[in-house]
Amino acid sequence: MATSRAITIASIIGAVLLVPVIVILALGLYGSSITGDFPLSEDRGPNLTIQPPTGTTGSKITLRGYDWVPQTLLRIEMMIISNQPSLGIDGRMEEVLTKSPAVFVEELIVSRGGTFTVDTRLPTTLPLTPQTTVVFKASATYRGGESAGESHKSFPIIAGTGTIEATVHDTDGKPLKRGVVELLSNRGNVIAAIPISTSGIARFVGLPVNTNYDIRARVPGYTVGRSDTMRLVDDKVTRILVQLSRGLPGRIVVGGIPNTARRETTESNEPQTMAILDLPSMSPMPTAIPADLPAVWAMASDSNRGRIFVLDESATAIHVINPITGVVDAPIPLAFPLQLTVVNEGGKPVPSATIRLFWNIRGQRVFVREARTSLEGRARIPELISGSSYNVFVTAPGYFQPLAARTTATIVPNKTSSVTVVLRAEDTRDQLSPLPFTKLPGTSRAPATSLVVADIAIDPLNGNLYVTGSDLTRGHLFVLDPETGLILHDWVVPAGVGDIVPAGDGQTVFITNRPFSTVARIDIKTGKEERRVTIPSWPESLARDASGSLFVASLRDGSVTRLNPTTLGVEAFRQLDEGINRLAVDERSNTLITTNHWTNTITGLALEDLKTRFFLPVAESPRAVAVDSASGSLVVASKNMLSVYSPKTLELSHTLRIPMPIHDVVTIDLQRHAL
Repeated sequence: MATSRAITIASIIGAVLLVPVIVILALGLYGSSITGDFPLSEDRGPNLTIQPPTGTTGSKITLRGYDWVPQTLLRIEMMIISNQPSLGIDGRMEEVLTKSPAVFVEELIVSRGGTFTVDTRLPTTLPLTPQTTVVFKASATYRGGESAGESHKSFPIIAGTGTIEATVHDTDGKPLKRGVVELLSNRGNVIAAIPISTSGIARFVGLPVNTNYDIRARVPGYTVGRSDTMRLVDDKVTRILVQLSRGLPGRIVVGGIPNTARRETTESNEPQTMAILDLPSMSPMPTAIPADLPAVWAMASDSNRGRIFVLDESATAIHVINPITGVVDAPIPLAFPLQLTVVNEGGKPVPSATIRLFWNIRGQRVFVREARTSLEGRARIPELISGSSYNVFVTAPGYFQPLAARTTATIVPNKTSSVTVVLRAEDTRDQLSPLPFTKLPGTSRAPATSLVVADIAIDPLNGNLYVTGSDLTRGHLFVLDPETGLILHDWVVPAGVGDIVPAGDGQTVFITNRPFSTVARIDIKTGKEERRVTIPSWPESLARDASGSLFVASLRDGSVTRLNPTTLGVEAFRQLDEGINRLAVDERSNTLITTNHWTNTITGLALEDLKTRFFLPVAESPRAVAVDSASGSLVVASKNMLSVYSPKTLELSHTLRIPMPIHDVVTIDLQRHAL
């Protein structure tokens, strides 16, 4: 009896204690039904399906989802991924994977059962070519904004039935058998590109109907031709004729620093450093193998010779490019070898001797290069800066170099310099000279002991080539003859020399010195500084107009100054924003073009009084600017974008994305040369 009573009491107590648990679970389930959050349920992940699984543009489709968190906010977006043919910057066709931005489709609340259904239609206004996939993305969020899961589903596009056949002729009615025809969407985007066949025809097939298209033809030597907008309404072939007129022969050459992050579609592993474009058609032209092209820090164009002269930041030679063929010609050296011979007092060669070259910079020995002698006691050290002097120290087992016999080697332009070092016998081990020295780290592209180039220019009167640069010991002003490839003069100028502009008389040049904020006029035959003037902080760029007036842009304070070419006196002054980095002169409109890579703008100033004529925003970080002398087109090179503006309206006429950081751009008139 007592046991039965105890069991009854325990049952009552257990039931009483179980009631709060049941109430808590009930409240939790009720709350989950309100919030849509079931933390105890098995999460198999959200799923998204599409019916039918494939289709053409304009098809009706149904998106269904299950196993989603109930009562969450669902957003559906669409992206278009297409593997399209495109014309690369080397003039060759390549496949490029393009992805459109996400496009909003629908927004809704997931049902309490964790499902949803959306009926929609594929777009018809956006052309979709074959090899295209539409990706739908569904993403859910809780009321607080936290993610509640997402899912993706691909929808392959079935080719359409439309066909466009474009025939490209010149103004005489003759078919053009080279170049590229581009298919444009109704938004102006390039969605396909096909080379013109030998019959002058380009044919686009598999296009969706009930869609608007444009045709654009690019043929080197001809202006860009574009058709009127056409609409495909059935599966019949739509034929169109595009007539192109001859353009002024010329090239745009852009160059920059190698970019290791290469595009997946590029076959070559070598980084692209240069691109050559036909100016009238803005068509990329074939170039040399990327491995043969130099990195570009500065360029100069020579329309008389039909050549482009290129320098890297750390230069041992001037590279010569043929803009018509894209071939790299023989370089013009700026650095030359040193031949060393090490002998003992009896005149016999000393093998395995260690030779070290040093610069003496304000009493501090800076290590430059080293080499070991062969069995004949000879060593050759290549690519030493022209005009530089080096202290030569030699150590060898059983020998020492007397202090009085320490040798200085000076590199003579255009030939191999020779030095003989005589060692005295001594029973010692090979050891370094006891005098201290410094090794400067530098970088892989620009060692601390290299010649760092500033600028390069062509003299239109005498055809000479001018190069400015500095090393740790001095500044250099090179005067070269491009025909012979010889250095005529290597004048000593203060270190920190910057831009250079020929004065127009064939006898003098203007150079800037950035750290000292000066502009000087130098006689190229004697190297004598005729006149110097101090200008506002950090003169970044120089330009000269046809009348001889000199213009200076200061980077740090944003000022532009016009100087008298004879007295270097200030004739006009204009204060702009800080960050002015390039100047160019448009003789047709008497306008000075300035670029600002901090504000991403270009400003046009009147040559006479530097009053503002126009102000134009451009692509991010403009690095260089050029004006084509033949057409008057304004060419602006930004970080990864080349833009061409109309000379009359300043409207953006062409753009081309360049897969490298651009550092310089030049145009070249080729009317004197057969293309």
